[in-house]
Amino acid sequence: MTDLPNATDRPPEDVPRAERRIEVVLDELVLGDGGPPLAPDFTARVLAARPFAPWEVRRADAWRVPVATGGALLAGSLGLTLTPLLTLGPETAATVWSELLALAVARPAGTLVAAGPVLAKAAGSVSASVTPGALLTLGAVAATLGLALAALLGGGRSAPAPRSSRNG
Repeated sequence: MTDLPNATDRPPEDVPRAERRIEVVLDELVLGDGGPPLAPDFTARVLAARPFAPWEVRRADAWRVPVATGGALLAGSLGLTLTPLLTLGPETAATVWSELLALAVARPAGTLVAAGPVLAKAAGSVSASVTPGALLTLGAVAATLGLALAALLGGGRSAPAPRSSRNG
């Protein structure tokens, strides 16, 4: 959101006068109390006159490519899943599916279990080589960076300024 101009702000010379006047009118409409009444179909007319951007979701034709891509991925996945059932029979297909599921789950879990002692040994050697003062300094730096990041991310969420009228 742009800041409203102060009395000391000077408009750039390269901005046409008509654009500056539109900005002033818009600022007055935002700050004013009500302004002129709008037609009942004003929003619909503005939305209809607004040019379409490809990232918008309000038109169905913007969904053609994503739906076609998702459908192709789904069809390919179903084809790969159903191929053993259609070509090998239900019993063999169940065996293939169970072996694939076991490999997909067991191998990563087995690798994690096998890496446990190596990770514990590495953590032990790192903790033995780091002095307590360096560990405290590292903790303080990490806490400071964490607080700075929290302030940076949470700093933009301030309460809105109270609205004032230009009438007095």
